[in-house]
Amino acid sequence: MIIEKSAVLFDLDGVTIDTEPLYTAAEIRLFAEYGVKIPEEDLHLFRGSSEETFFDLSMDRYGITENRDTFIKKGRQYVMEEFKKNIPFIPGFKNLIKRISKNHITGLVTASPLRSLNWIRNKISLDDYFQYILSGEEAEKNKPNPHPYLEMMNRISVDPKNTIIIEDSLQGLHSALSSGGHVIAKSGSIPREKLKIAHRIVDHLDEITLDLIEVLLLESI
Repeated sequence: MIIEKSAVLFDLDGVTIDTEPLYTAAEIRLFAEYGVKIPEEDLHLFRGSSEETFFDLSMDRYGITENRDTFIKKGRQYVMEEFKKNIPFIPGFKNLIKRISKNHITGLVTASPLRSLNWIRNKISLDDYFQYILSGEEAEKNKPNPHPYLEMMNRISVDPKNTIIIEDSLQGLHSALSSGGHVIAKSGSIPREKLKIAHRIVDHLDEITLDLIEVLLLESI
């Protein structure tokens, strides 16, 4: 059976670009100013969260009493300094886009602020890889709510049952699953046990073949 119109939607951090080491370096530098060393087991809590959630959660969790605006300004500055050094793509991403772009609509859905997204978009020419790009700030509510993915599906005019979503964070997985799409979890950002809520788990983007996409899409027919 042929799916007339289908889409493959990507998260940004951890699926499209390998930013986890960059964010971690910025976070360590930021928290060190306040005498806080982030426990390794806490790092996954921030993955895939919106900027607002990250700053609110971290200030509350570690008892940081700095002026919120000052804390945010420092955090943004440190992240930008890391990003200016280099923004590598996730291994296998470019080949995956080549494999699927003739058969499926491609889209990027990120919890990142529109300001940050646009900077990265221009820095590494994201429009060369995606037909549609959306920041969670453009939706009614950001991830982990389903609104960013539902907004993208609405823009593309594609049904959730004809949509594949690739995510790597717990926040992103909840957003994707709640939208009704078929969800592939990319390992690496959070403990593997937490990825089992997805429909499939892959360790490398090379594992996402046209056959796998077709199987997932046909599961809802």
